[in-house]
Amino acid sequence: MGGRGRGHKRKGDNRVLKRDFKKSRDNVWNEKSPKPSADGTYKPLEKKNETFEKYYKAQNIVPDAEWDAFLESLRTPLPTSFRINGSGKFAEDIRDQIENKLFSKVDAASGETSEETVEAPRCVRWYPDRLAWQFNYSRQQLRRLPHLEQIHEFVKRANEYGSITRQEVVSMIPAFFLDIEPSHVVLDMCAAPGSKTFQLLEMLHGSLGDNTSIPKGFVIANDVDMKRCNLLTHQTKRVNSPGLLVTNHEAQNFPVITSPGGRTFPFDCILTDVPCSGDGTMRKAPDIWPRWTVGNGNGLHPLQLKIALRAAQLLKVGGRLVYSTCTFNPIEDEAVVAAMLKDCDGALELLDVSKELPELKRVPGVRHWEVWDKFGKHDTFDGPEEKNKLHATMFPAYADAANLPLERCMRILPHQDDTGGFFVAVFRKVKETPASIEPPKKLKGPIAVQTELSVAKGKVSVSLTLRNAFELRAEREALAANGGAPLEPEKELLLTSVRGQGRRGGADMSSQGGNKGGVRFAGGLDAIMPVSDHKVIDSITETYGIDRERLPLHKNAVTRTADSSRPKRLYMLSDGLREYLAADHREQLKVIAAGVKIFERQEHKDPATGPPPCDYRLTQDGLHMMLPFVTKQIVHPTLEELKLILQRRSMNLAPDPDRPDRAMFIDEKTKAEVAAMRNGSCVFLPRIETDADRAMLQESASTPEEIAIACWKGKNSVNLLVSKVETDHLLEKFGVDVSSKGGGGTLKTSGMEVN
Repeated sequence: MGGRGRGHKRKGDNRVLKRDFKKSRDNVWNEKSPKPSADGTYKPLEKKNETFEKYYKAQNIVPDAEWDAFLESLRTPLPTSFRINGSGKFAEDIRDQIENKLFSKVDAASGETSEETVEAPRCVRWYPDRLAWQFNYSRQQLRRLPHLEQIHEFVKRANEYGSITRQEVVSMIPAFFLDIEPSHVVLDMCAAPGSKTFQLLEMLHGSLGDNTSIPKGFVIANDVDMKRCNLLTHQTKRVNSPGLLVTNHEAQNFPVITSPGGRTFPFDCILTDVPCSGDGTMRKAPDIWPRWTVGNGNGLHPLQLKIALRAAQLLKVGGRLVYSTCTFNPIEDEAVVAAMLKDCDGALELLDVSKELPELKRVPGVRHWEVWDKFGKHDTFDGPEEKNKLHATMFPAYADAANLPLERCMRILPHQDDTGGFFVAVFRKVKETPASIEPPKKLKGPIAVQTELSVAKGKVSVSLTLRNAFELRAEREALAANGGAPLEPEKELLLTSVRGQGRRGGADMSSQGGNKGGVRFAGGLDAIMPVSDHKVIDSITETYGIDRERLPLHKNAVTRTADSSRPKRLYMLSDGLREYLAADHREQLKVIAAGVKIFERQEHKDPATGPPPCDYRLTQDGLHMMLPFVTKQIVHPTLEELKLILQRRSMNLAPDPDRPDRAMFIDEKTKAEVAAMRNGSCVFLPRIETDADRAMLQESASTPEEIAIACWKGKNSVNLLVSKVETDHLLEKFGVDVSSKGGGGTLKTSGMEVN
């Protein structure tokens, strides 16, 4: 929801003022554990607040005829909603299966009880291709009606697998207004928990239409809170994108990256989903009702404006900026938009997007609003800003709001489509922003004095410049790596091994698991290092038959291990992301995660043959990205054999007298391929030969590449290298009941039954 970046309002989170966002609290609201009243008894939460009603009545953001429906909607629980990940034919196949297998049961069974009418899940009307759905069932209904519980369990499992994403309907809106293309550089400034970032990555990849291509562009997901950055990394991991960078910065101070040769990286698209008071989330977090005050939004307004202005500065001319919140409050919405337009002095154009997503119900923004504090209404700002924590930018008069096209903003009201509340404004940058909005520069680390001596017409002049010593050292090493010549902006930017040498220390907090005791940035973040040892790259490309021209591992593979000759894990970056990180010669970025994990070190030694030529195995995380480029170490089993190894997790290469129950390969072609395969990591990519195979594949809504798995061939067996969650996901595609109530399911194969 709006601004789940910097400590955004969530269930059980009673932080409402700016200072509260510095505290660490669990973001869980426990509906089952209400606080007792003064007499020790537990009473239901009263969803009323007179100040809230008076304030929003005065703001005129809701048509008078709809006021009662608006309040009634806020007092009802928010429906569960999800969207199907991906796009195209196979996303539509998954949708059709969900409709035909799960949702149709609700229609069939709704007449079984005379007590109530049960509505089937409904698609989100405005979302393209019916790929987003919502439903609203009580706990009592889930317990009483098994077909409803099946839907609920499916949503939980599929969200964990990555087939769908549980996301509020209004949270799905902003990404559609960014017009993302594969070449775009995208910034999500307040990204946690990551559902919107997931959408942005899908859009970056989805428009390619070619699974052998890697987009030139990339997405930066930033958040100020380290713990939420780790959550963000986990959420977006399911996209398995080489174009993802997770960073940990204050959004209002997000750094500008400039290469030694002067190349900059302005953003094509920026999503600014700022922290807000969150009263649009009352349906899912009803504890906001008694705590709501007019001061909540007033306290966050200055931060919201700082973040939005920083976004405007980082955006390239011609780029799009989306500002959004999950509050109804004009102080956090239109007041920020109006101040942005004034302070940017014509650099931003507020776009009319009323014809985009035409089925989305919305109301236009307002040009007049009232400013309140705990003492009441203020018609004008009489300063100073410290007085009652009011700011001039909160008032319509600051930017002459009456003459701005603020009706181009949109506000989504909960009663219109049974959703939460939301606000969206879309900008296009038409010229460079004025220098007056640039945040003050900070010098971090030891300060070095740089002197320059010049002689002209018999006069000697000396200039002194204060520089960050880390910056100077990184620049000098980068120049040395380039033979002492300055790097030209148009040249290809490559990561060098000098990156990460400037800062050390801190506890090991890296979400990507670098070496303990290795090179780290301040705060415990492992450095992003290129895999510079050609022996590592050569062994991988030769073993797996990878063409370096098509997949430049020698340039784009990175690690977080200090010893690059024996990296523990290898991550793949897109070209654009590699160049962006290489340009960060001043080491300004605090990187939590980058790219997708493609290889992991797994050393093994056969006494008979000695060490293998390659110590690195393919990971399931990066397999689907790597598969179009891998030409060796591939086995093509039948679908039955693929299911069998998923169920058993291991298959013997020859009969074992001591273990007659162990499964073995059945098909002769498969046996021959496995026998010819080099010991170590390999890929099982099923072959589709018969009409029954094609029907089964159609039933699973998959391609052979989507159900490929990473395995390990040993001396006597082949073992699965896939997590239990991913294994269950694949088995469920084949119709195996993996739910707890299904008892793990039964898998039938040719001539045998495996439980």
